[in-house]
Amino acid sequence: MVALLWQSTKEIMIVKSLRILIVAAAIGALALSTGACAAPRQSGDAVQNAIAQNFGDYPAMNQKAVAVARCESGLDPNAYNPNGGYYGLFQLSRYWHEGLANSMGYQWSQINDPYVNARVARQVYNQAGGWGPWSCA
Repeated sequence: MVALLWQSTKEIMIVKSLRILIVAAAIGALALSTGACAAPRQSGDAVQNAIAQNFGDYPAMNQKAVAVARCESGLDPNAYNPNGGYYGLFQLSRYWHEGLANSMGYQWSQINDPYVNARVARQVYNQAGGWGPWSCA
């Protein structure tokens, strides 16, 4: 009788363990399918995609980059501010950033390409250790 009780208790514990594993797997699959653990998805919008490719390390960083670009340029890759010579999405300064763009293999004439502007902006971000170079940050 004791052996039978032990056997059924052991079976119950195995079934409970399997249920827990199934629930955990379902939660994990749901998180992955909603993008909770993934970089921002491509949207078809070149501006959003350029930002996501370069600042999509995690959702909060991507959101901050979009907010900075929106404040700096209105998300207009062709934005230009003649007061200081600032260009593109992240309003990069020709004076301060042309050398960096060149060192990355770009000509300044490419700076209005949203992908180029976001790549150079990410390098500026990395070198500065954050959003300090942008007044909108």
